[in-house]
Amino acid sequence: MGIAQDKLGVKIGLDESVASARMSRYETARHEPSAQTAKAIAQALGVPLVYLYCEDDRLAEIILAASELPQSEQDQLLESIRQRLEDLKKNPSSNS
Repeated sequence: MGIAQDKLGVKIGLDESVASARMSRYETARHEPSAQTAKAIAQALGVPLVYLYCEDDRLAEIILAASELPQSEQDQLLESIRQRLEDLKKNPSSNS
């Protein structure tokens, strides 16, 4: 997201001497950050917390884009997605 691991670690309150290594372990999933640390990382990166846990890149992009919309437009987007899913259930052949 455009910030070095050591700088991100320091930004969320880790000691400079361990910041890069700790952030690397989080990024490679060798260790999982606490909920509080994950929230701090998300806040420092300016992304929703759920973005950090998304395993699918496309879905992560959708989450990030939707989070940047005003609440009213998020509601419209959600309704549009629900309607599309309902349409697909009624007519599976239109799944293209």
